[in-house]
Amino acid sequence: MIYTIIEAIEYALEIQGEPQSPYWLSSQIDEMRLPKASEYDVRTALEKDMQEWGEKSQFVKTADDEYALRSWVRT
Repeated sequence: MIYTIIEAIEYALEIQGEPQSPYWLSSQIDEMRLPKASEYDVRTALEKDMQEWGEKSQFVKTADDEYALRSWVRT
């Protein structure tokens, strides 16, 4: 069950398998029939998660202003 924007973003990224923009992620959340999440809501949730969790966040921002799962990025 998906309860939060962050869970929806993680699910959408796992299914897609590549970095995506906040706009695309918000459209996927809408297609999942979850409460609407605007591009701003998605970007805010991701930035808050990354700020709060730092290196432990499951998300990273790519150079193309897209977001990916940290597990995809080699450090």
